[in-house]
Amino acid sequence: MSKKQVTYRADIIQAMTLGTGDTEMKIEDPAYAWRFLAEGDSWFTIGAIPSSNLLYEMHLKKRAVILNLGYPGDTISNIAQLSANTEFSRRLAHPNWASDWDAILMSGGGNDLIDRAADIIRELPSGSSGTKATDYIDAGNLKAFQDAVQAGFRKIVELRDSTSSPSKGKPIIVHTYDYPTPRPSPANFLIVPITKPWMHPVFEKRAVPKALRIKVAARLLDSLATALLELEQELPAFHVVDTRKSLTRADIDAKGNSGDWLNEIHPNSDGYRKIADLLAGKIHQLL
Repeated sequence: MSKKQVTYRADIIQAMTLGTGDTEMKIEDPAYAWRFLAEGDSWFTIGAIPSSNLLYEMHLKKRAVILNLGYPGDTISNIAQLSANTEFSRRLAHPNWASDWDAILMSGGGNDLIDRAADIIRELPSGSSGTKATDYIDAGNLKAFQDAVQAGFRKIVELRDSTSSPSKGKPIIVHTYDYPTPRPSPANFLIVPITKPWMHPVFEKRAVPKALRIKVAARLLDSLATALLELEQELPAFHVVDTRKSLTRADIDAKGNSGDWLNEIHPNSDGYRKIADLLAGKIHQLL
C-alpha cells in the first residue's frame, strides 16, 4: 500500500507586516523550500470576508512561504500601472528588494470585467427582447476588455524580464475564474464596506431575461479565459491554470452560500480548495 503524499499548507506573509515585528515568518528562512510572490484581487486577499481565500487553501509537497500583495478590488489594469504600484514593482524586479522567488502567483482580470460589465452587457431597444446570450453582449466592448487585460499582463512580464530583474524568466502562474451565477448575493470585505453584487444589478438594469443570465455570464468569463490562454501561447514563462468547470454552480435564486460559492463572485472554502489544488498541481509540475 502506497503512503499518502504529505502536504504542507503554505505560510502567508502580508507585505504590510514586513519589518513591523508582527510576523515571525521570514521570507528568506531556509526552512522554506519554495518562495512565492503573490499579487491579485480578493481571491488572494488575506483578512477578507469570507475568511478563506485561494492562498489559504494552498497545500504543497514542500514547505512554502508566500508574500501576498493582493488587495480586494484590484484590477490587472491597476496592478500594471507599475510606476504607481511601487511595492509590486520592487518586490518583483528591484535588485535590492526582490527575493529569489520560485514563481509569481497572480489572480487578476475578474475585477477588470466587473468594471466594464455595464459597457459589455447591453440593453436592447425598447419593445424587443433577445433569444440568445450574444444578443446582450457588445462584442466591441468585450474585445476592448480582452485587449486591456492582455496589455496589463504584457507590462508585468516585461518588468519581470527587465535587464536588472532578479526574477527574469521566473514562472508567472495565473488562473482563470470559474462560472459565477448572477444573483443577489453581495460580498463583504474587512467587515465594511459591503459591496453590491456586481453582475445582478447590471443584468437587472439591462433587462437580461433570467433564463439567459447564466449563459451571458459564462460568455464573459470565457472571454477572460480566452484572453489569458492566448497570452500563455505568446509570453515566455507565463502559465495559465484553466479552472473553469471546477466548481458546483450556485443556484440563481440563492442569496447566500450555494454550491461551491459563498456569494455571487467568491467561492466558499470548499470551492477555493478545489481551485487551489489545481494551482498546486501546476506548481508541482513546473518546480
